[in-house]
Amino acid sequence: MGAMRLCFLLFCLFLVSVSSVKKLSNIDDLKSIDYGKSAPRHGLQILFWFAQKVLNVDQNNILILEPNFDPHRGDFGFHRYLNKEGVLPSLGSLQNYYMVGNLKPPGAKALPAYVGKYYRNTNVPQRNMDRLIVSMEQNRPQRILRVFITSHNLHKNDFNPSDTYEIDPALILQVGDPHNCTLDQNNNYGIYTMPRTSQDKIYDRLNTFLTETGYSSTDCTHSHSSRRKKRSPYLQCKTYEGIKLEMKATTQGFSKLIWEIPAEMIDNSKYVHIEICQNTYSSDTNDVDTQVRKQLTIYESSGDLETDVYLKAGLQPRLRLYPSLFDFHFTNPYIWYGPEFDGANGMIPTRIKGFDASIQLYAEDGKACARLYIKKTFSKWKDVLANSWVGFYKSSQDKNDDYYTYQYAYKFAKTENYITHNYDIYQYDSSLAIAPGVQIRFLQDKKYNKVLAQTAPWEGVEEVTILPSDCGKQDLQSEPSSNGPEFFYGPELDQAGLQIFTMDGKACARFYIKKTFTDWKETFYYSWVGFYTSSKNKNDDYYTYHYVVKFEKIEDDNENYDIYQYKSKLDIAPGVQIRFMIDKSADKASVQTEPWKSD
Repeated sequence: MGAMRLCFLLFCLFLVSVSSVKKLSNIDDLKSIDYGKSAPRHGLQILFWFAQKVLNVDQNNILILEPNFDPHRGDFGFHRYLNKEGVLPSLGSLQNYYMVGNLKPPGAKALPAYVGKYYRNTNVPQRNMDRLIVSMEQNRPQRILRVFITSHNLHKNDFNPSDTYEIDPALILQVGDPHNCTLDQNNNYGIYTMPRTSQDKIYDRLNTFLTETGYSSTDCTHSHSSRRKKRSPYLQCKTYEGIKLEMKATTQGFSKLIWEIPAEMIDNSKYVHIEICQNTYSSDTNDVDTQVRKQLTIYESSGDLETDVYLKAGLQPRLRLYPSLFDFHFTNPYIWYGPEFDGANGMIPTRIKGFDASIQLYAEDGKACARLYIKKTFSKWKDVLANSWVGFYKSSQDKNDDYYTYQYAYKFAKTENYITHNYDIYQYDSSLAIAPGVQIRFLQDKKYNKVLAQTAPWEGVEEVTILPSDCGKQDLQSEPSSNGPEFFYGPELDQAGLQIFTMDGKACARFYIKKTFTDWKETFYYSWVGFYTSSKNKNDDYYTYHYVVKFEKIEDDNENYDIYQYKSKLDIAPGVQIRFMIDKSADKASVQTEPWKSD
């Protein structure tokens, strides 16, 4: 019996040891560890990038991501992590871990160039060992519960517990560029759209962050292997920090090369060439899978040049330097690999409001193309979206009826080229040349006034919309016992919102309608709100319900919204939830609130 107790205690200690992870709360904590401290490791770059995607932290210490960011969909190479090694704490029901940082999958090509800089230009194992892992609920992709950083044990497929840390939300905001949510004159949080930080400022902030954490690029080494025969044998990471190679679009759908090369490299080379290569599979494979589409001789340290190579996924600029005529004739070194163009210009899909679907603009052979992501559970999408169509526009300033061409959503062709466990993917290639300013829009029906999604203009300034629900505190109405509203309808996900609150011990619903949404009663004529005793209840297993058009309007000074309320007979209790149903069926909830939590 004593031996059994001892074994049991040892087993419990083991469980505690594998799930106990040290938390890092500030930059000094990050500086004190060895995680990702030198090139070619990229863990700190991944952490910095992720922090840029966080809008804020709510009152429950949950990170709020940008509205269109969905790790479930595989954005930026995110994929499910099962925690088989038990390195991270166990999760509750309906929660999952998702991981990013593996630079091999196609989705990772959408990551910024600075994340994979050393991965492209070295071949040592450390170049792809770091990962970032988030925990999240299945149906709430914009809410991140916890964040971890970890790394693979070299030459193994498991993670190193001693190199695994939890990142406090406060540190995420310290690393990132948070958007401060400020009160307006009515003591309300406003809804506004603002441009993201420019690329140059991002690089400046990244360099500052890496310096603060003690990151070093001098340890980046290069090993010789038959698989990388064409890579430079004298690669020194720090020497080539100033190189910039990018592919952009011309007005006719061709590729434009933009470059910056340190002047001393130009001066010390007899010949400088940049080759535009077409990778047929991946830039990580042997060079036999690469076709040289164009070779350009460079004489200036910086500039841009339009080519006759159509813009498409897989294009990659590669720099060659020849110090002498001998090298030009007898060697074939690639000095620097630029980022591989991912086809979508680094932009993730845009959510189609009210449906489990998204749309993405991408380039193929110089043409503007559209990709539809349909969640596998949305099995009847062709019936529901039978009249929906995608319009292609030369400019984001064009009116909805001034499209260049269009195609009905149900006519998109299913593709197997992009594999994701949660979504089916459909594509359509238009005849419109991809060019700066091109945009696609998803319209609900044959009318022109219901745009459910529109992509950012091609190569335009990326913008992010800040909603009241993205802010850390809520005060849309002075009601102490309420959660923040969940917005779910309209071009910017802000035309309608649902909020649960309590009054006299009962569960109540508050419905927000943007004042410009004048025909909401017609749109939501059959829509209803269900009250549920638990978030685990099925949609048709409600305690009670009420049609939204029958909600009572309340007097309020909110400049942006009209507010309607309904008080149910359900006693408020932990776990109570309300859901918005778009029609008489209970097939799909357009939005559902967080389960009620006791104070």
